[in-house]
Amino acid sequence: MIELDHVSLLKPGVFKREPILKDASAVFQRGERVGILASPGSGKSSIARLLAGIDQPDWGTVQTEGRVSWPIGFAGFLHPALSVRDNLVIFARLVGMSPDAVVDFCEDFVGIPGLAGKMMPELTPTQRAILAYACAVCVPGPAMWIADEVISVGEPHQRVKCDKVLSERLTEGGLVFLSRNTRQLKLHCNRFFVLINTHLVPCDDVDLAQEALDLHKTKQSEVI
Repeated sequence: MIELDHVSLLKPGVFKREPILKDASAVFQRGERVGILASPGSGKSSIARLLAGIDQPDWGTVQTEGRVSWPIGFAGFLHPALSVRDNLVIFARLVGMSPDAVVDFCEDFVGIPGLAGKMMPELTPTQRAILAYACAVCVPGPAMWIADEVISVGEPHQRVKCDKVLSERLTEGGLVFLSRNTRQLKLHCNRFFVLINTHLVPCDDVDLAQEALDLHKTKQSEVI
């Protein structure tokens, strides 16, 4: 379970920091599949890190019960100057897992011989994305999974593998999926919110939410 209690979140920065969320309150229960529709550049990744506990709100509180996953699609923790093994050992310590268990799972999932011994620059962008995905889904039995725009990665056969392992994980928990893609949200979720003008608004119809977002962007452009 994840509960937002009057949460406000500002964009990262030093001087003028624009708001991403204003006074947001919501509860995402274990077992729910929640979709959040948000336009490009609105702060989806920041909200994903907030829900996962990586970042903290500027005001309000975020409370969780049970495990919450590392955001699917978030590769910002993979340091380019380290080896794959060093990155995975650091990640294992962050999530409280055995480094050997994390390395074994990721090597099997990614399917590259000698993966742990490689330096990060040796991996292609697709291989790095699959490695980050493996890290997100290797943690056993979290109560909630967080997906930031990405629900599967790689070539078609790799996406099948991603879908299979995520489907297995979702039998034990819920999902909060932030995306600009209404089709993907309808495919994976059954409860919806829309992020519009920094407010998190519950909605029954994602297509109507998209129309509201488009109308808001049109009004903004007219003001400019």
